[in-house]
Amino acid sequence: MTISIKSENDIHYAQHEGVSFAQNIGMETLDTTKVSIIISELAHNIIKYAQKGFVRFSKVNNEFNVGILVEAIDNGPAIEDIERALKDNYSTGGSLGLGLPGIKRISDELHISSSKGKGTHIKVTYWKK
Repeated sequence: MTISIKSENDIHYAQHEGVSFAQNIGMETLDTTKVSIIISELAHNIIKYAQKGFVRFSKVNNEFNVGILVEAIDNGPAIEDIERALKDNYSTGGSLGLGLPGIKRISDELHISSSKGKGTHIKVTYWKK
């Protein structure tokens, strides 16, 4: 499922759909709450830094478990220093700098690719607990 992110309403819709998706693959309330936080942070970053983009959800499996892959994709300015952006209290947008570090803490896998002229693609995997 892919959801276009252009406004605050899109963020709420993406959270709702992401939670439903997570519930459908068997996640309980604590897991779906964490998925909702991940989606919210990623979608807010899209609006704040790129103005528009997409959030995509898909089911992932390994030999032991099932999970959700949440992707945030935009064509905005790149994250100049990914390592620094993943540290608490670092922000280029005047925020507290806790969004990406928080996602890193609650997710199981986090991959960020970002380059000038191409935008940012963030992949977050959260496995069912």
